[in-house]
Amino acid sequence: MTKNEENYKSMNEREIKIWEKIWSIQKEVKDLVKDEKNKFQNYMYFDELQVLRLLKPLLEKYRLALMISDDDSQPFQHEREGTNHYLKYLKKMELFDFDKEISVSYKFWACGANTDLAKAKGSAETYAMKYMLSKFFLIKVMDENDPENVKLAQTTNERKKLNSYEKAR
Repeated sequence: MTKNEENYKSMNEREIKIWEKIWSIQKEVKDLVKDEKNKFQNYMYFDELQVLRLLKPLLEKYRLALMISDDDSQPFQHEREGTNHYLKYLKKMELFDFDKEISVSYKFWACGANTDLAKAKGSAETYAMKYMLSKFFLIKVMDENDPENVKLAQTTNERKKLNSYEKAR
């Protein structure tokens, strides 16, 4: 039995509630370093995949499933002004606890704008997801240009190492 399995077994014996699992993930999740570069506007950013790479092992450890979908309780809003499309629609994030067979859900807005309708929807989706997940799980987002983080992320390799997802299987 691995150390993670032993830890989980001892936690399971105490019958952890879903809120305790979320709190544990918030405490254990590693910092996220912006390591993607927008070459056109010359700034660093993080993407949805980086957030998911940090969260997936912890969701698995605490036996939580994350489901995100569009929520039709509010209408999909689309406006066109000149060549630009502006979108706003509601999304729902649901966390399902396999041990207790219960779930909790949260709603959040996705907003996007672009001259291409599909790109407006895609950017709305991406931004909403990455910010909802990073804020909900209290993931600290570090930028190499922040004075307090210069020492922590001095090279591209160090940044990528902080964000890497190592499969231990």
